[in-house]
Amino acid sequence: MLGRAAETVQQLREACRLAPRDAAFRFRLGLALNEAGNLPEAISSFEAAVKLDPAFGRAWYNLGLAHAAAERLDEALAALGQAESLEPADAMIPYARATVLARLGRVENAQAAARQALEVRPGFAEAARLLQALSAAPR
Repeated sequence: MLGRAAETVQQLREACRLAPRDAAFRFRLGLALNEAGNLPEAISSFEAAVKLDPAFGRAWYNLGLAHAAAERLDEALAALGQAESLEPADAMIPYARATVLARLGRVENAQAAARQALEVRPGFAEAARLLQALSAAPR
């Protein structure tokens, strides 16, 4: 968006108006709204995208991230779980799930999710660091 968030949001709103059943436009609008700092509308846009296309894994993933940013952690886990079922080869999804589980204090579940991210992508540095931090954390 290169510093032109408002213009991008406006263009994508128009695209959604012209193609109201296009999940990709709703998804892109959610990304733009998130970038513009409008988390509530970003969540609504991602929700619209997954309603239009329930198999849109990337939209579920971003919905999960947005819910996590809004401190709606249970909803974040549900959306990330849906994303993971649709895109099991994407290591970012179990990693994101691990971070949410860690925030909820569910350390063993978070460790398992971080391990899963490492199974999908060996050498995933962020997941390895998270797993190390979780293993060192007092219980």
